[in-house]
Amino acid sequence: MSPSSPPDRNRRLESLRSQAAFFSQDFAGPGPVGELLKMKRIVSAALLLIGLVPSAASAGSPHPIRLVKTDAAHVDIYAGETLFASYHYGIGLHKPILHPLLSPGGHRITRGFPMEFGIPGEQTDHWQHEGVFLTYRNVNGVDFWSKFPPTRDRPGSGRIRHTGFTRMEGGPQGILGTTSNWIAPTGQILLRQNSQMTIRAGPAWRTLDLQITLTAQEQPVTFGDIEEGLLAIRVASDLREDRTGRYLNAEGLELAENVWGKRSPWVALRGTIQDEDLTLAILNHPRSTRYPTYWHARAYGLFAANPFGRADFEKGAPPLNFSLNPGESATFLYRILIHSGHLTRSQLKNNFTNYRLESK
Repeated sequence: MSPSSPPDRNRRLESLRSQAAFFSQDFAGPGPVGELLKMKRIVSAALLLIGLVPSAASAGSPHPIRLVKTDAAHVDIYAGETLFASYHYGIGLHKPILHPLLSPGGHRITRGFPMEFGIPGEQTDHWQHEGVFLTYRNVNGVDFWSKFPPTRDRPGSGRIRHTGFTRMEGGPQGILGTTSNWIAPTGQILLRQNSQMTIRAGPAWRTLDLQITLTAQEQPVTFGDIEEGLLAIRVASDLREDRTGRYLNAEGLELAENVWGKRSPWVALRGTIQDEDLTLAILNHPRSTRYPTYWHARAYGLFAANPFGRADFEKGAPPLNFSLNPGESATFLYRILIHSGHLTRSQLKNNFTNYRLESK
């Protein structure tokens, strides 16, 4: 069923009208304060009905965010009382990941494999695709994307090792700051990564704002042109294009075969998991290095933003070979947006404008 079909719209409107009724209730009682809070809830309800995530600067986060560091080398992120995501950073991992990533309705947006086995109907290809992850296949010739041990003929893949936390805060919005090292098979640190994730949530939406800074260390670093990178999500199998999923970019192109390799400010994947219609979008901020990014979007469920792979994406284009000298940095800015319902292209454009203005 297409994202614009009448049954889809009717289900979404029925759900959002219920949320609008909830928000328009006067919880604060009579008087000026109560009237002000009631007006804010009515505005939030109107934004839900047009599919626009409220600006954090004006509407705040209806669901408080709570971060819980566990003894099992992960940080659980809650929207209200509901688990939204977990950041895993254990030494046994090839790279830090977010897994699972959950929708407002509680459905898993990320594939369980290879962290979990035996999920009915789930695909088990590409075991290096783990939840939400940030990595690249060619950094000075080192493959950080794949996972393979050293052999007589090749040195093995690189690893991205979590080294610490810089911030861990909850409240109207959550902030998780982390540091990591990109380590070659020789043990040499090629890049230091400083990341900050800002988390907000409402009844029908979730956002993760990512600011990632990569700094070259003792030698120049070159990101060779290749399709595998940089920010990636391996989505739940129900969101594959041979099931319910359908990609859409800012220019209005649809399907992975048309979105792949194009530069665009945003790409969305719309589909259905069980009874919940969903929109999963990655937005690329104009201040991000190499904006607008290329997209490595595959019908089988890999959804990735890659600013570097020009020669792979554009037939006949010269290699970009993006490089950093020792001490130089590049910063990348992305928003992952999860919204109940199938957002239209116009609604997604509004959300991108909101992100761009909010994060000047």
